[in-house]
Amino acid sequence: MSGEGVMFDDRARGVFAGLADWMIPAADGMPSASQAGAAGEWLDAVLAARPDLAQPLRALVDRVGDAEPATAIADLQANDPDGFGLLAEVVPNAYFMNPTVRELVAYPGQVGLDVDLAWPPDWLDLLEPVMERGPIYRETDPVAPAAEVPA
Repeated sequence: MSGEGVMFDDRARGVFAGLADWMIPAADGMPSASQAGAAGEWLDAVLAARPDLAQPLRALVDRVGDAEPATAIADLQANDPDGFGLLAEVVPNAYFMNPTVRELVAYPGQVGLDVDLAWPPDWLDLLEPVMERGPIYRETDPVAPAAEVPA
């Protein structure tokens, strides 16, 4: 079960996996999308975070049916840019939710960083000459005619 009660049965997951693998094939030591679980637990995780995507994604998968993934994706790109955009949003998100994939690309996920809250910040030194100089501006004539553009 994934998002808003929309069921992704084995057939729907298989169609999704084919599309996902076409978008993210195994290469250079990286797993394909389906090898990384993008059509399984990580799809479920994406749809748990974004349940509003479950129904349109299931409808897209049902429309694609048994079409070859390359043909289906080309058709989506040409005739259903929103559908392709949905696929392009869900597939990489499901892929990169896998901790092994994140490790392979050396991305630890979101981590807290220590921030130096010392005052004044070091970049404030860059503003000092500007502040010492004071405001510099030229007044403009508020009633000057607009430049004429040749017809």
